[in-house]
Parts: sequence; structure tokens; C-alpha cells
Amino acid sequence: MSAAHADDMDVNVTDARGQLPELLDTQVRDGGTVFLTRYGRRVGALVPADVAERLAELEDAYWSQRAAAVLEKAEPTVSWDEALALLEAGDTSE
Repeated sequence: MSAAHADDMDVNVTDARGQLPELLDTQVRDGGTVFLTRYGRRVGALVPADVAERLAELEDAYWSQRAAAVLEKAEPTVSWDEALALLEAGDTSE
């Protein structure tokens, strides 16, 4: 887990509902993260759009790399629909 940024803050979900415009215009716009809490536990976060976009790019790159590695092995594969059917049937032997 990364170290907390000076602009990071925790806000209860109920309080955040009434403060959303202010949180976006100050904390998030300035690069901070607003962690949304419920019963004292972090359940979500408001982050700058560029952070969320970068995370999506990293995730796409990761899964592309994983798929390329599988295809390089030239092992048999199944379609997503077939894999889902096997999982739902409890048959994970393939």
C-alpha cells in the first residue's frame, strides 16, 4: 500500500453526499484522494480522473501481457462462454 498523500482524507459516505461538489472542487481537483468510509471502514474513493485512467491503462496492459503469455505457449484454450459453463458446472479439470 502506498504512503498517504498530504491531501488525502477520509469522509463518511453520508457526509460526502452533501459535500460532493466541494470535495471535487478542492481535494480531488488538487490531486488528493477522498476515501469514503462507512462504519469507520474505507469502502470507496474519489480520485482524480487521471489516476483512474492510469489505473485502467495498467490493468489493460497487465491482462494483455497475461493473454500474450498464454497464447505464446500454444496450449489449448477455451472461449469465455465455455469457461463460464465449466465453472458453473463445477468442472475445473480442463
